[in-house]
Amino acid sequence: MREETQNLPRDNRRWMVLVGFMLISMSSQIIWLNFAGIVSPQMQGIFHVGLGPISLMSGLWPLVFIPISIPTGLMVDRWGFKKVVSIGGIILVIFSWLRLLSGGNFEILFIFQSLAAIGQPFVYNGISKLAGNWFPEGEQALANGIATMGQIIGMVIALILVPLMVPTAVYSLLQTNIIVVSLIVTFSVAIFFIFAKENPGVAPEGQAVIEKAGSQIKHLLKIKNIVLLMFMFLIGVGIFSGLIQWVEAILFSKGISSLDGGLDGAIILISGIFGMVIVPLLADKYSKLKQVAVVNAIIVTVMLFLFSLRVNFLYYIVIGAILGFTLLSLAPIVLQISLETAGKERAGTAASAIWMASQVGALLFILIMPALSTFQMSLNFLPSDQWFISLTFVAITMLAAVILAFMLDDTRKVRGVQKAVKEN
Repeated sequence: MREETQNLPRDNRRWMVLVGFMLISMSSQIIWLNFAGIVSPQMQGIFHVGLGPISLMSGLWPLVFIPISIPTGLMVDRWGFKKVVSIGGIILVIFSWLRLLSGGNFEILFIFQSLAAIGQPFVYNGISKLAGNWFPEGEQALANGIATMGQIIGMVIALILVPLMVPTAVYSLLQTNIIVVSLIVTFSVAIFFIFAKENPGVAPEGQAVIEKAGSQIKHLLKIKNIVLLMFMFLIGVGIFSGLIQWVEAILFSKGISSLDGGLDGAIILISGIFGMVIVPLLADKYSKLKQVAVVNAIIVTVMLFLFSLRVNFLYYIVIGAILGFTLLSLAPIVLQISLETAGKERAGTAASAIWMASQVGALLFILIMPALSTFQMSLNFLPSDQWFISLTFVAITMLAAVILAFMLDDTRKVRGVQKAVKEN
């Protein structure tokens, strides 16, 4: 089955399939963070509710993702990525438009925004399956990179475009924004419907593998690489989520304005977009997935320690650019190692386990980082730099990810040995 993936014909349709997926992945992020950049004063002024309920609309998405992830991964392996991602896209479109029914009622908006979250795991868990079924081995890491890059582009659009569209607490502006976002989502899903196909050159998966869902999950959780990758994703996505959530507060405590802090957050995201293409491209070219994962994890660890220091704004821009480039480019490398470890017949389930771990990590780090900051202030330790302990903890945790990366089995090396044995 794996040899078949390596020998896939270079069908040019694969790029249109990938672009369609990238757009729908981007759209899911835009809906998720639709209100994150306008919490105060816009959303509070429009709906007259506190900061907590508004922030909870974004916070619920990882919670919804966790219980749905494994079932949708199993569905991807049973039905193929097109059907499952299409279901996710339809859910996103329906509830995105239904948000218009809220009027000035925050509870109705909250319900429809939260229900849209159901669509996200249907989309995410199709990434590795698409890459395995449509792309030859030398392009799969790049395909994973482009697909996941859509998520970061969606974040950038949501956090930059939405505040420009809703600069003040006026409901008509918010309504226009919801319409524009819903149009983007509808267009993206339509493009996916038009171009997405299961690869006709790939044989159907064996039902013996797919039918016993419980056995399939148990089998995957016994594979060392999958377990290691789950913890790496938990740490990596957790750190990324924590940094993006709190970067303005962190830099403000170091004497950097909120506007400049937001700019540094944007730098992290934009440099990450480049990293998610360049790094997988090099990893594919030189067939060095494990080595790239190790080097990137080491660089991220160093950058996190350096980020904890109190220096000038230009320093944080440089550190943020390097941090985003190396941290975000780890995602497609991890997904590709997962694909090569589990095989494309189990790619959806393996990806679902890894993405589920990532959402757990996002929740943990978003909560732990401010808690550690509060603890530091209670000790009256470095009162002029209240996030020092938090950032040091994050860096030490990333050091654990470096150790996990070293422990990974080199899938490309194993394949080379297996191929040599087969030829002899």
